[in-house]
Amino acid sequence: MPSPPFPPPGYSEDVFRRVRVLFGGKYVADAPQPKLVWENSWYPIYYFPRDTVAQEFLQNAQQSTDGKSTYDLVVGDRKSEGAVTVFTDGDFAGFVKITYGSADAWFEEDQRIFGHPKDPYKRVLIVPSSKHIRVEVDGVEVANTTSSQRLYETALPIRTYIPLKDVRVDLLTESKLVTSCPYKGDANYYDINLPSGKKEGLVWWYKSPTLESAQIAGLVAQPQRSGLKKQANPSTHSIKKHMY
Repeated sequence: MPSPPFPPPGYSEDVFRRVRVLFGGKYVADAPQPKLVWENSWYPIYYFPRDTVAQEFLQNAQQSTDGKSTYDLVVGDRKSEGAVTVFTDGDFAGFVKITYGSADAWFEEDQRIFGHPKDPYKRVLIVPSSKHIRVEVDGVEVANTTSSQRLYETALPIRTYIPLKDVRVDLLTESKLVTSCPYKGDANYYDINLPSGKKEGLVWWYKSPTLESAQIAGLVAQPQRSGLKKQANPSTHSIKKHMY
């Protein structure tokens, strides 16, 4: 039988590093020892002791009956509605959650966090591969390489990153889409223009990845969707694309 996910939802642990949250030019939270909390099994988020969150930036309280209150985060003329949850009962009474995307930036010590906090029980492994990879989308070859980087990320599908010289760059146009990953950094996307139509955001790449993922800098991620064929694995894949 498959192993249950770890950590399971509801698991938490103390973190012994300073974590700060920047919004509207002010640090609205500054905690020397926050908690990592897994609300789901995919990734953790930070909960802050209430006395480490600047109360003057919390406005328009909305009380609830399930042991928590919701506040708007307000700094000057900047406002993020319902961004802050204060727990008043239960295992996390006295702690505060700030919705990750509502803030301008998050920092662990002096290092910026991308996407969400890293899960200490997951990792990224990147290895070079000479496997022959031929990528075809809707009958059109878009990449052909024997020099790629294979990225293994815990609990996610294997990703293959291909040198740009082995990709049909004439078929690519830059997309405005940008996503973030704590293990790899900010990803930019390309659309693929085919006779069958435009495939939006089908491939992505990292211009300046994090140090642990430096091997994939400037390489293009092999797309993984239905209609794609690979010589290295002849079966057609239909895999939900994770956004980082």
